[in-house]
Amino acid sequence: MFNGTIRELHKDDVEQVQKIFELYWTDDEFLEKLRNRLTQFLGNSPEMIEQGFKYFIAEENGEVVGIAAMRKPPEKMRVYAKTSNPVEFYVLASKYKNRGIGTALRDKRIEEAKKLGCTEVLFYSPESHKESWKFHDSSGGERICPVAIDDEPGCIWRVLL
Repeated sequence: MFNGTIRELHKDDVEQVQKIFELYWTDDEFLEKLRNRLTQFLGNSPEMIEQGFKYFIAEENGEVVGIAAMRKPPEKMRVYAKTSNPVEFYVLASKYKNRGIGTALRDKRIEEAKKLGCTEVLFYSPESHKESWKFHDSSGGERICPVAIDDEPGCIWRVLL
C-alpha cells in the first residue's frame, strides 16, 4: 500500500511527472497540452488561476509516484452536473498500479474539494483508458455512459459531496 505523502506540485517535480504522463498518454499533441498546463500552472498564469487548477503529487521515498489535478469543469462537463458548484478531477496517473496511490490522490482531491465548498465531483475517462474504469467505479459515484468529450467516447463519473 501507499506509504508516502500527498502534496502540491513543485517546479522540481515536472520532469518526473512528465515521465508518468508518458506511461498513460501516447498522443504527442495531448502530452504537449499536459506539459504546457504544468508550466502555466507553475507560472501562475491567469488562465490556470481562472480555471481553479490544483495539482497534487504522490511522493514516496523522494520519488514522485503519482500526479492528480482538479479544476472548475468546462461547459462540456458541467452539463452532467446535478449541483451548482461542481469540480472536475482532471488528471490521475501513477507510476505503479495497485499500491493505493490513485486512491490516496483521489482522497486528497475530495478533501480539497470539500474545503473549497464544492458540491460534487465529475471526472471523465475515455474508452482508450477503459482499464481505469473499475478504479473509477470504486469512487462510490454514478457512472454516466456513453458520453463523448471532444469526440472521444467514454464515461463520466459523478460523486456528490
